[in-house]
Amino acid sequence: MPRQTDRQWTTDVALELVTALRLLETITDDSMNKDLFEDSSGSDTDTDSDDAIIHDAPLSTRLIGALADLHSERYLTERQDINKTTEIVNLLLGSWKVNRPEIFRDYLRITPAAFDKLLDGVKDDPIFSNNSDTAEQLPVQHQLAIALYRFGHYGNGASVRLTALLFGVGYGTVPKSTNRVILALCRDRFRRSAIRWPEDGSEAKEAAKAWVERQDRSCPQWRDGWVMVDGTLVPLYARPAHFGNSWFDRKSNYSLNVQIINTPDLRIVDYGVGLPGSQHDASAWKKTRIPREHETLLPNDEWCWADSAYPIQKYLVAPYKKPEKDEGRNPEFNYALSGIRIRSEHAVGYLKGRFPSLKGLRLRIDNKDHQLFATLWVVACMVVHNFCIEHEHLATAFELDAFFQEGRRIMAEDRRGNEAPDEDDADMDSIMKADARDIELLEAQIKREKLKKALFDFYEQQRDAEEDENSDGV
Repeated sequence: MPRQTDRQWTTDVALELVTALRLLETITDDSMNKDLFEDSSGSDTDTDSDDAIIHDAPLSTRLIGALADLHSERYLTERQDINKTTEIVNLLLGSWKVNRPEIFRDYLRITPAAFDKLLDGVKDDPIFSNNSDTAEQLPVQHQLAIALYRFGHYGNGASVRLTALLFGVGYGTVPKSTNRVILALCRDRFRRSAIRWPEDGSEAKEAAKAWVERQDRSCPQWRDGWVMVDGTLVPLYARPAHFGNSWFDRKSNYSLNVQIINTPDLRIVDYGVGLPGSQHDASAWKKTRIPREHETLLPNDEWCWADSAYPIQKYLVAPYKKPEKDEGRNPEFNYALSGIRIRSEHAVGYLKGRFPSLKGLRLRIDNKDHQLFATLWVVACMVVHNFCIEHEHLATAFELDAFFQEGRRIMAEDRRGNEAPDEDDADMDSIMKADARDIELLEAQIKREKLKKALFDFYEQQRDAEEDENSDGV
């Protein structure tokens, strides 16, 4: 049963009293009118007293007036100010930003230089201009700091109350600032500048292909598989009221399904967000751009790497599944493929390591608007993460970044005891129309066999070359 507030309880009791008093007053008035009629020819004494009784407001009317006064006040008790300080935020955006960048990055999950560039990119957004002379917003850098702090913390550490006390602002200011920053980050102009698909022949695309080619267990014929996809779940801290059961996932959590397509340098180039956690990765994959626009995004017979949860297609190569995965040299092929595809898990881990709020989103989903906001929260985290990869210019490789290491721990915990079962072909056929699937599956199988043959032919050539070198040396 829903919990009642003190105001609502008082109102309900008072209305019951008003009803009873009105009934009693009606009976009393009828009795008094009868007595007055019978005594109308009698004495006229005490006229003033009788008039006072007749014209005095009934108790029910006075009670209704008291209820009106009760609802005219927002607070039942006098508000008590909470002593807050802006000392931390002033240090964060002042001394620590300049002299202790590592502390600044721990708080906001971004380097000071990248923060300034991010601020320049969003500060002119119209959401930060309310054209009011009486209710000015916080400075944009303070609002951005509040949002980044919430993105980068998990559980109670990201609560509205603790964030408000830390930054010295009102409780209502925290969600308002967060909402404004999320909207600014998700505007088409800024979002597309941070998350963009590499153009054909671009430096980013060629670098991705070169990375694939030079891997120990790869071969030159594999270089056209330059992107990889993986799905992840963003748990929700409470069961959504909006079709709650559909959000229940295979790990017994309520969650969002997120599809991330990335290049080997862990940059996110496309994504799919918004579906409930109960959706299988193969179904969620269909909602991304690649299945609809693969001829444009992956021309010249290029493809994307995936794990065994995805259906193989001409533009999507996944490992062999049972029973084929144990046949012949298929295990060796799967191992080589996994060495490339693992970068998709690294990308997901890096994102969650930077923004741990994605480990457990403290947002309720009670209607479609709430669902949209949760989706935008995840998108905003991806936008900032990609922006940081491009602008942070870390002195060490990202593999040594603390956020990357934290992400690997997160992904290891996710995998432990929660492996997704292999899907058989019958399950995949339920995802696509059977007729089209048969043809597409055959084409995908032929392509995978060609890639396997190319890999092992390359291995043979390498072995022959090594033997020739050894014989020449002898």
